Amino acid sequence: MSTGAAGLASPAASSVVGPAGAAAVPVSLTGPVRTVTPTLLGLNAVNVTGPRWDDSKLDAVLQKFGPGVLRYPGGTNANYWDWQTGWFQPGSWPSETPTPVDDQIGVFKVGLSAAGSAPMFVLNVLTYQGAIGSNQLNASMLQGQIAFLRAAAQAGLPVKMVELGNELYLTGAVNTGPHGQDYATRFPTAADYASQMNTWIAALHKDFPGVQVAPVADDPNFIPGVSARRQTWDQDVLPALHGEDVVSVHEIQRVYQSGPAATVLAQPYIRYQTFESNQLKLIVADKLPVWLTAYNMEDQTPGHTIEGTWMHGLYVAEQTLLFLANPVFKYIGLSGSVGTAHGGAIFDGPNGLGPGKPHTVPLALTAAGTTLAQIQAAFHGASSSQALAFTGGPTLGSTGAPALTGVAVTTPSGRELVLVNASATAVTLNLSSLFPGGFKAAQRTAPSVTTLVTGPSSTTMTTTAGTGQLQVGAYSLATVSP
Repeated sequence: MSTGAAGLASPAASSVVGPAGAAAVPVSLTGPVRTVTPTLLGLNAVNVTGPRWDDSKLDAVLQKFGPGVLRYPGGTNANYWDWQTGWFQPGSWPSETPTPVDDQIGVFKVGLSAAGSAPMFVLNVLTYQGAIGSNQLNASMLQGQIAFLRAAAQAGLPVKMVELGNELYLTGAVNTGPHGQDYATRFPTAADYASQMNTWIAALHKDFPGVQVAPVADDPNFIPGVSARRQTWDQDVLPALHGEDVVSVHEIQRVYQSGPAATVLAQPYIRYQTFESNQLKLIVADKLPVWLTAYNMEDQTPGHTIEGTWMHGLYVAEQTLLFLANPVFKYIGLSGSVGTAHGGAIFDGPNGLGPGKPHTVPLALTAAGTTLAQIQAAFHGASSSQALAFTGGPTLGSTGAPALTGVAVTTPSGRELVLVNASATAVTLNLSSLFPGGFKAAQRTAPSVTTLVTGPSSTTMTTTAGTGQLQVGAYSLATVSP
């Protein structure tokens, strides 16, 4: 039985039969238990299009979403940011839009307070007074950014999480053109970055006791043809850094083929296995925790046929649950907040899917925002979590990747499960060992895995109650509680 989101159905008498009489998949806890902190999950607070952080309608959405962290002033723009004006340094820089949006500390504070979030500050270690910085200017640049953090502290923002620049393992913010070598000009090698940032790390610890400082580590390099600088960044930078508390990593996975769905939705698992055995192995060997300060799916298919679809939302949900299963990740943040379906969680306007696509509901959640909001809701107030094992569960086509991904969360009201069924068929789960007294389940899905999510009406939520077994629908994100 099921109902709409307004209420629960009556408890099922016993169990739900799986498709074609298939045996129920046993569900159990597996792997290490992680401590859940209020700052575990969040959003990258890029806002170069508006509405402003002090817009009451945006603030209402942020309050409902409740990200644990907002990363300010965001990603690439942080490398070119002037904190005093709340906009870019003088000049014309990558990711700068024609019309400035006031993003000063006081404006940001309003949105931050509405969301109930903690700030993560990304410092500008690249530019100074409208030009690319240098080793000779390093001390002046450091003092300017300490002034930024002091101003934030004076405004009442806690200075506890600080990141030293954004994606500086690249040669520049763009591949070609006048800014294609900005990063390499400022830091010719990984060792140059480390030697200059070691000074920053020491100064930040002195001025802001208890602050966690994260220099930049590489991303997992799933993109063909990357530079030698990028390929060797971690092995060069990690031994040269001193005093860091954590490192920041990005994991924005490019997808080049639009289907079949099983192949696309297998990628989060397949790529995570490579990430874990390669780059993550280096970081863990250095005994460092990780802030995953930007992750998402980036659609590189002709016509961008996946971006903004329900498949995009499920892809991000799988990524999130895989990262949550590994306690080395102390912070996990989506690559955007207010913007388009390309990287954001909240639509900034009616054209969030791009030209020629259906209009979007301004300030509604994107596909990625829809699934992430449901996951974050389960983690609010939680104390710990642990991965789920689905013994004998289905796989995604011939990829060998599991169709089921999930975590169990310990909350004040008891255990709660968050899980994704990424397969094209419903799967019956045996939950009797985890919920001997019965359960309630809420499942979100869309008419099709290729449905474009334009607003709340694009997806549906059904709720059920029962004991023993639960049938999880195809292409669904489910939460289960006592």
